[in-house]
Amino acid sequence: MCGIAGFNFDDKELIKEMIKTLQHRGPDDSGYYIDEYVSLGHARLSIIDLSKRAKQPMSNEDGSIWITYNGEIYNYIELREELRNHEFRSNSDTEVIIHGYEEWGIDVLKKLRGMFAFALYDSNKNIIFLARDNVGKKPLYYYFDNEKFIFSSEIKAILKHDIPKRINRDALYSFLAFQYTIGNQTMFDGIKKLLGGHYLIFDLKNKILKIGKYWDIREDIIQNKDENYFINKLRELLEESARLRLRSDVPVGAFLSGGIDSSIAIAFARDKVDYDFHTFSMGFEHFSELNYARKVAEHLDTIHHEIIITEKDVIREFDKIAWHFDEPVGDAAIIANYFLSKEANKYVKVVLAGEAGDELFAGYGNYKTNLKYFVNLKIPKIVRKIIGKSIELLPLSLKGNPWINRNIRRLYYISHADLIKAHLYTTRGMSDHEIMWLLGKKENFDVYKNAVIPNGIRDPLNLMLALDLKNLLAEKYLMKADKATMANSVEERLVLMDKKIVEFSYRIPPNLKIRNGRGKWILRKAGEIKLPKEILWRKKQGFGVPIEYWIKGELRDYILQHLEGEFLRKNFNRKALKYVEEKIKRKEIENYHHALIAWVLFALEVWHSIYFLNNT
Repeated sequence: MCGIAGFNFDDKELIKEMIKTLQHRGPDDSGYYIDEYVSLGHARLSIIDLSKRAKQPMSNEDGSIWITYNGEIYNYIELREELRNHEFRSNSDTEVIIHGYEEWGIDVLKKLRGMFAFALYDSNKNIIFLARDNVGKKPLYYYFDNEKFIFSSEIKAILKHDIPKRINRDALYSFLAFQYTIGNQTMFDGIKKLLGGHYLIFDLKNKILKIGKYWDIREDIIQNKDENYFINKLRELLEESARLRLRSDVPVGAFLSGGIDSSIAIAFARDKVDYDFHTFSMGFEHFSELNYARKVAEHLDTIHHEIIITEKDVIREFDKIAWHFDEPVGDAAIIANYFLSKEANKYVKVVLAGEAGDELFAGYGNYKTNLKYFVNLKIPKIVRKIIGKSIELLPLSLKGNPWINRNIRRLYYISHADLIKAHLYTTRGMSDHEIMWLLGKKENFDVYKNAVIPNGIRDPLNLMLALDLKNLLAEKYLMKADKATMANSVEERLVLMDKKIVEFSYRIPPNLKIRNGRGKWILRKAGEIKLPKEILWRKKQGFGVPIEYWIKGELRDYILQHLEGEFLRKNFNRKALKYVEEKIKRKEIENYHHALIAWVLFALEVWHSIYFLNNT
């Protein structure tokens, strides 16, 4: 796991400055390749082949192809066998990409099974070839103004260039709605994400950029198979995925929340580890699942570590966390990831984790709700339209105020005409009306326009899962995990998100994902071979961060101070801001939604201060 950066001109000092900014992602070594056409840089976290032979940027035998790469190719040993005719000078997985490209061209991407973001410079073709793994575990950002082409693992390194620093208004709207920037947009105008499953080819001579897709979700439900086939097949894939993710020249540990996903991920890995296996859990003063994590750790015989995160910890470290995240910290759970990674760094460089179980096997409650209202109940479109038009007639002070519009928000959800927008709405933190209330005016914006919409998915449940895989998981939860772990030089590997498991999940009949009102049914059944039922079949609790308690506690004055900041004063309605401030002062934060409104405003101000006022 590493940090990568580069651009389409020769500047040794500038590429060194970019890599210095990414040093937390790879503190073990750094390297550069520069010629008259490109500058490439790499910050290395040594995981596989710890020797200098695996140093990056790395080239092929004649130096015509160079790569800077972030990630792990888990099937690199098998691919080396397919590439026996090529000369390997290291034992690293990096070299497989180089020789695979020589052998198969861009089709090498279809062979790779892992998490990755890389840039490959082909001097013969005079191109830079970028790619991001199928779902998007590893981040990859780029900037192109028709002259300069710049890329990096993190936005902050791109900002080392002399480029205009402006806020992307569309991304601001999507951040307010979803608490992350949806699709390929970022909060910085002109800086974009390469989406998961995509590649980018930059023609150095003609300065032309082309983006293509090499992977997508396919729905192909297997017929005439009983449930035992699917349970056993999923177990087989979990065993294989866990085995591959333990390939490392340094010890591997695991994040253990005590929930189903992390418990299953660790359970399938534990019997393949013959060294002290460390697990890490965290709790808060007001909320904790530590007792469940302890039970799993005891059952699997791990060396278990626990931390408690306090409000003082948050105040002390929040500016640093916000800097690492590049964009506003809309999901406060990154704080938990950050402190957990900080603890893990004392013992290991690599951790397993449980992300993706909800998005693959239907763990969230909104799947059941949306199936009820938009598939089974089938409220006529004319009724939905009447509800929507009626809500529009209400004053913004009523339908936009989060303290009095709870039932209106629910009705607005019902008014959506199609399942795609209705489902995306249930993943939002703020409605359009709440955004307009905060801004103090009606504005024409469409927070869904940059969402990644899956094609060819017929089943309603699979459609919602695919929406979450491409949006919520890829650009919110995976980015949160990447930035938090890499801030502490820790690599995170996801057992449940193996490419074969992702593809298989869309061949599982939907009634094996939700059964008797219980989500993740087949995943729980697959886990029964490894874990006790009291862990697998308990009610979902979630990895919550108690921001409503924080905002009424020691964090209150800290947040209020930022609500008086420059960015909010210039961009938001003063009356709405004062209303929120008064609610905080009176400790009238009655639920998570109220707390989220305050948190989002606070996070925006901190981000703006760090990236626009402090010359970051």
